[in-house]
Amino acid sequence: MLVNRFPKMAALQKYRALRLGYPEDIAEAVGIAEALKYAIFKRLAHSEKRYREIEEKKKKKKIKNLDWEKFKIFKLASYNGLPYVAGKVESPEDYKKSVFWRFGKEGGEKIEQWAQKIIKQVPESYLRNEQKFFREVWVPHRDDPVEV
Repeated sequence: MLVNRFPKMAALQKYRALRLGYPEDIAEAVGIAEALKYAIFKRLAHSEKRYREIEEKKKKKKIKNLDWEKFKIFKLASYNGLPYVAGKVESPEDYKKSVFWRFGKEGGEKIEQWAQKIIKQVPESYLRNEQKFFREVWVPHRDDPVEV
C-alpha cells in the first residue's frame, strides 16, 4: 500500500521540529498540526491572516487566548503548550494515530525513515522559513513513493 501525503507531511514536520530543537513529544504534535494545517489551507486556500481569524472564531469559549509565539516558526497557535489547529489541540497521540496506528509499526517506521533522510539534507534556513520549506522540501518530495 502506498502512503498518502498526510502522514508524510506529519513525519517531515516532526523531523523539522526535532532539528529545530523541539522535544520529541512536542515535535510529534507539531507534525500532525502542520499536516492538518496544510490540508486545511489546500482545501480552503485562505491566507495566514484569514486562518488566524478562523482559529480565533473556532476556539472554545473557555479558551481566553491562543499563544501565537511558541510555534511562530510554524505559524501555528498554541494552547497549554501544544499546537492548536481547527478548534482542537493536537497531541503526540494524534501523530501516532496518523503515522503508526494506521500503517502499523513497520509502516510508521518506513514513513519516519523517509522523512529523516530528507530532513538531514535540508539547510537550516529552509527549516526556519515556512515558504522555503514548503516550496523546496515538501513540493519536490510529496509524491515520493513510500510503500508500506
